Amino acid sequence: APQDLGKNAIAFAVGLENGGFAKELLQEAGSIENVQHVFHDRMRKELLPIQQICEGLESDGIEYLGIDTSLNPSLDDGGSVAEAIECLDEVGVFGNPGTMAAAAAVTTSLQSIPDIKTTGYSGLMLPVLEDRRLAELDTLTIQKLLCISSVCGVGIDTVPIPGDVSQKSLASLILDVAALACRWNKPLSCRVFPVPGCQAGMATSFDSPYMCNSSIFRLE
Repeated sequence: APQDLGKNAIAFAVGLENGGFAKELLQEAGSIENVQHVFHDRMRKELLPIQQICEGLESDGIEYLGIDTSLNPSLDDGGSVAEAIECLDEVGVFGNPGTMAAAAAVTTSLQSIPDIKTTGYSGLMLPVLEDRRLAELDTLTIQKLLCISSVCGVGIDTVPIPGDVSQKSLASLILDVAALACRWNKPLSCRVFPVPGCQAGMATSFDSPYMCNSSIFRLE
């Protein structure tokens, strides 16, 4: 992710798509109490060679900003971050009790990997339409996602909502996300997709290689 810092300076950072690796790590951890040890050990080993390459590219006009260590899902088989979180004994089903504790443990671990220069969110990414397991959970709500976001990232991300949502309801949701971001001094997004002609509980019918489909979330 190059970034122009001025006439004679270019800065870059590295982002990851690592849902499958996340599942491997959390299966190994098995329990929340083991998350930090497994993440610090395994992710450090994987990321150090990348960091060394990036540091070798630095020069007077190029600056390496770090690695965003976030867990990001993919739509590939086994690429769901939510499914990876469910590998922990305390969670079972994503969104159930234990999920917030798991999200907090993962985020804390990702932001403190030894010897790795981090940047960006470096947290847990939960975009509903980009994570097949999140998309299929009929027990997941916007309030649950917002609650989990209090201990990780990224806010309300790629969430389909009714097309006839009122301006007042949408403004109230944005206020809730903003309040959480300001209270904890961290960036959060509010990326919702009003779907014309559809109500809560109906299925989306997106045709995109970059998104899956889910039930439309209730906002009111």
